[in-house]
Amino acid sequence: MAMASPRTFKSGSVDLSYQVVGAGPPLLLIHGWSANGDEWREVGWLDALGDRTLIIPDLRGHGLSAKPHDSTAYSMRTFATDILGLLGAVGVPTADVFGYSMGGTVALWTAVLAPSRVQSLIAGAVADAVDGDAGGLARALRGLDPPTARSERYRAYIEEIGNNDLDALLACLDAGIRSPECAELAVFGGEALLAAGDQDRRRRITERLAGCLPGGRFLLLPGADHTRGFEDPRLKAAAAAFLDEVSPR
Repeated sequence: MAMASPRTFKSGSVDLSYQVVGAGPPLLLIHGWSANGDEWREVGWLDALGDRTLIIPDLRGHGLSAKPHDSTAYSMRTFATDILGLLGAVGVPTADVFGYSMGGTVALWTAVLAPSRVQSLIAGAVADAVDGDAGGLARALRGLDPPTARSERYRAYIEEIGNNDLDALLACLDAGIRSPECAELAVFGGEALLAAGDQDRRRRITERLAGCLPGGRFLLLPGADHTRGFEDPRLKAAAAAFLDEVSPR
């Protein structure tokens, strides 16, 4: 399945880009930090999730969306507010919501801010900077700390994507990428699937957050790290089966 021509909507004063592909129950897909909406097509998710209306934003600071350089523009609540604004822009009162990495964090915040608008929830390898790793990555990317293997992988990926703005991405890291607290997640009573590879540093937080959700379940992907987890056929099959169960076509 090919991506569609980009559209735009305004969230507050910020212009954000998105695409809509397919037909069927609405499913909103949220990419991770330093990526953009095209990543869902690049690793085969559009075909895996066929027969649904796929709503695919470029988050603020990413892709074709506006890229403020002020860290106050990038709170997780602001990202979630953008997602709710996108649902309004496309005229969808409720949707299934699926995010990976930082996109998973944004998906969780969307369910916390407006649980009645999230039909079901999928979150893979949820990013949570409780240990300060976002700040450490930002310092390394700025050259304030020595480079690490992790920072150099991200630098190469940022350059590979090609339409990134490093200052905007660093402002996002400065804002902090924090998941909701367990007590906050309890407000979402819908079905939720959370997943992570056993080689992913985000495995532990993702599994813990699944237990915070009344309808949460956790899928472990043996042998998968962060990148391979997103591409993993087991996750694609599980997500498709989960959606067919909780949000039939």
